[in-house]
Amino acid sequence: MKRLLFLLLTGLFAQLMVSCYPEGADNIEDYDVAITNYDKSANFNELTTFSIPDSVVFFSNDKNATPPSHAFDAEILDVVTNNFIAMGYTKVADPTAETPVDQFPSFIVTVSAFSNVNYSYFVDNWYNNWDWYWGGWWNGPFNPYYPWYPVSVYSYRTGSVVVEMISTQQRKDNKANVLWTGIADGLLQGSDAFILRRIKSQLDQCFVQSPYLTKMNASE
Repeated sequence: MKRLLFLLLTGLFAQLMVSCYPEGADNIEDYDVAITNYDKSANFNELTTFSIPDSVVFFSNDKNATPPSHAFDAEILDVVTNNFIAMGYTKVADPTAETPVDQFPSFIVTVSAFSNVNYSYFVDNWYNNWDWYWGGWWNGPFNPYYPWYPVSVYSYRTGSVVVEMISTQQRKDNKANVLWTGIADGLLQGSDAFILRRIKSQLDQCFVQSPYLTKMNASE
């Protein structure tokens, strides 16, 4: 439940970011954001190894959307993998049904991508500036209001790449023990290469702002 709430709040945050720029930001990158959260009780220095699947799992709220392409899965997974290795962890093969429990990796990394179509509106209330122009004449903060202009409705697609660090130690309630979550969030606009570059930049930022993940011997 907490995991779902966190993802919903992320989507809400993305919409708030867009509403902050009703007429458009100077650059698409202005909408990009890196979000992280972690289990305050986790001792990351006790973790040593990890495994990561070879594909990204895609989710979308648009039934008419084009089927997702896995063309950039390898590049995204490389960014995530290299960041964990740089922090002192060792990548191992994915566990199988034959793998002894004592040889399981300390944690498994999952990478998911979420795509959402959002709708918003913008009203150009230029007439609310009349108080500035007629301030002396109106002698007060009264602003005339005439709904001469229609409301402009527009849509935009937001995307999030979610990285989760899941402990292989079983919890008593049998629920997934998510130790850390990193989210690269932004607008899905521009060429594939442009979007990928921004995703990689924000994924790197997720690790930069999570220094607690670094093992004490990572720099040795």
